[in-house]
Amino acid sequence: MDYTIATRGSKLALYQAELVVSLLSGKFPQHHWKLQTFATTGDRIQDTRLSDFGGKGVFLKEIEEALLDGKAHLAVHSLKDVPGIETPGLRLTAFLQREDPRDVWVSNQEELMHILPGKKAGTSSLRRTVLLQFYRPDLRVELLRGNLDTRLRKLKDGQYDAIIVAAAGLNRLNLFDDSCMHHLSEDAFIPAIGQGIMVVQTNTTDTQLIRMVEQLNDPDTLVAASIERSLLVRYEGGCHLPIGALATKNEDRWKLRAFIGGVKSGRIVQDLVETEDASLCASAMYDRLQQKGAAELLAELKL
Repeated sequence: MDYTIATRGSKLALYQAELVVSLLSGKFPQHHWKLQTFATTGDRIQDTRLSDFGGKGVFLKEIEEALLDGKAHLAVHSLKDVPGIETPGLRLTAFLQREDPRDVWVSNQEELMHILPGKKAGTSSLRRTVLLQFYRPDLRVELLRGNLDTRLRKLKDGQYDAIIVAAAGLNRLNLFDDSCMHHLSEDAFIPAIGQGIMVVQTNTTDTQLIRMVEQLNDPDTLVAASIERSLLVRYEGGCHLPIGALATKNEDRWKLRAFIGGVKSGRIVQDLVETEDASLCASAMYDRLQQKGAAELLAELKL
């Protein structure tokens, strides 16, 4: 049978989709797996912060419509772009092994804590903006949109003194350069929920396809994603909130580190939960963050 895989058209999105094609072709050579690219709302609007024109699922809308309309059978996404509340009729069926979840500071000048005051740092992420303003309130944080190649080019052209991007994308496209790129500690610069995870989405009704795609699941990544997204759901499921969380496994224990930030005050609240029962991580973290004032910080988005 011929299966159509929907994806965005950026170099990184195509790399990720082609990897899924390779994995599925290896496991199920009797089927034909082909790619179809879609331009999403998030791709078309390049001069506005994501959180200002919907936030939730702006890189998914057109692709999910194709799945629901039968124009595509499955889709490949970066999990950090997927809202916590799934679209009715669709499901996240496979979570591939996680890449490096950290953020990377890219600059030909100095590292984050040493670059001169007043320098211009680029990002489109509320999470990164809040963290930058918390650790370096003396920097100018300005909007940076575009795919990974575009962001790196804008830095090279001198439009920014530094930018922050995900390590996963750099690694997948073999672009990491240690002469100008520095990993930011995941303990201090807590990553986006789902960062570094590729996910395959399918229609809920295609049981045969679901059984095949499920074979791509990485067990630990599946649990980590579940923990992080369970926390996201408790905050209304938006994937463009000033929130970060990272779940990791150490032997038989799960550790969840998370934070919530205030876009006006520049304050953050964060905590660490560690337990053998992964199902308890998100609820325990939510309670702790709420006690520290997370709701008040998120209310700053509406001021």
